[in-house]
Amino acid sequence: PHPSAGGTRATSLVPCLRQVLATDMSKHMSLLADLKTMVETKKVTSSGVLLLDNYTDRIQVLRNMVHCADLSNPTKPLALYRQWTERIMEEFFRQGDRERERGMEISPMCDKHTASVEKSQVGFIDYIVHPLWETWADLVHPDAQEILETLEENRDWYHSRVPPHSP
Repeated sequence: PHPSAGGTRATSLVPCLRQVLATDMSKHMSLLADLKTMVETKKVTSSGVLLLDNYTDRIQVLRNMVHCADLSNPTKPLALYRQWTERIMEEFFRQGDRERERGMEISPMCDKHTASVEKSQVGFIDYIVHPLWETWADLVHPDAQEILETLEENRDWYHSRVPPHSP
């Protein structure tokens, strides 16, 4: 039940747990589709403020806000984004090394001998991050336009560094 309907502390944690689960990448396409629907049907006040007049809409916005935050590294200033990219790629490469040691097939982007960090970041932005942030920016227009611009600049920076004969 909704917390304001006399729910217990435990039941009021359920929406918080759902927000955390919204960071699961297997839910990305579903979250993005729901967000696009919300953009298409959004209601705004006469002053242009987004109107979230029911609990379900508010929860959906919170879920997508957490998902955007989870996928926000490419929206940060380039120096910070590059630091986070280096960290995540180190994590991927460690995973690839463990898979190699165990004789397993190496997961995509986890083979330090063949992965192109630059190409992977361009693909990540083009297919995952940009569609999400572009839709979010449409929902909260104009409040996320600067974030979207930074994302596009970072994508262009990585694209300019993709090795010339990269498959």
